[in-house]
Amino acid sequence: MKEVLLDANFPRDATGATYHVGTRPGQVANRIITVGDQLRARRIAAHFDGGAASFEFQSQRSFLTLTGTFKGVPLTVVSVGMGFSVIDFFLRECRAVVEGEMIIVRLGSCGSIDPSIPIGSVVVPLTSYGITREYDYFHPLTTAEERATGAMEPYKVTKPLDCDREIHDSLLRALEESTPEAAKAHFGGVAPRSVGEVVNGSTDSFYSSQGRTSIDFLDANANLIDVLRQRHSISTLEMETFVLNHLALSANLASANRASESGAVVADEALTTNDSRRIRTGAVQMIFANRHTSAFITPEEVHLLEDWAGKAVCESLASLEIPLEHTHKDGVWNGQ
Repeated sequence: MKEVLLDANFPRDATGATYHVGTRPGQVANRIITVGDQLRARRIAAHFDGGAASFEFQSQRSFLTLTGTFKGVPLTVVSVGMGFSVIDFFLRECRAVVEGEMIIVRLGSCGSIDPSIPIGSVVVPLTSYGITREYDYFHPLTTAEERATGAMEPYKVTKPLDCDREIHDSLLRALEESTPEAAKAHFGGVAPRSVGEVVNGSTDSFYSSQGRTSIDFLDANANLIDVLRQRHSISTLEMETFVLNHLALSANLASANRASESGAVVADEALTTNDSRRIRTGAVQMIFANRHTSAFITPEEVHLLEDWAGKAVCESLASLEIPLEHTHKDGVWNGQ
């Protein structure tokens, strides 16, 4: 920590830069792509006007922010790592420095637990569940009877939350319009494909809550994938989309409540089109692993999917409308 931080409730330095992401107002655009991998972030930014970001910042907490324009539209890519907690850091701290509406798309990898969606697919989830380990199930004070009767299960599944329908449709359309041709060197000669309306599960672990078994840990997850498929029709597993949807909803509800208390607008209207600070979310997930065959994608195939999906997400975000009066007026994208 190099700077003196102000306000322990929401730490920022004297310039307004946040504690973890490290950016300040004018450095993050209203349209954001969030990824887990810094190399992926740079590959996406290579599609920006001029072939690179005009602004770059690497925080001490390993958040990488790249901001530029795509077809003249300000865009930001933020590499955050993996998991629920980093999405919490990212979204809360970007919300604090961005004026107006936000459209955020998570572009990441995932595993398929649906035999009909193989490696080489890029999916656009509409619905996402949160899946977390039930820590008390493994607690020494939990009785064998509680476990045996099903009164307590080892994993909890939330109610589902949807991504924004307009964003979902725009992302799927952009992918379909730019699908790579089949090549013998990739995916067994089968062309990659995009799949929409997918049901996703976001987990709090890459291992236990995604059904990966181990002799080194007691995880009680041998049949977890079957449970997720049968009870919830989940097709993909990753670690961020549900929390992104949840926090966007939380922010929108808070904004609606503030507006309602002031008498300006009622909550249900604020959650549709009237809120100048609403957050809308979408996701694109590249299938890197097949949990039925244990097959994993090759580095060359990763590069192909990242290039295709990355450019498609940029195209989609640039096409999605945000009223000019709901955008951050000045920033690094226009030389400010």
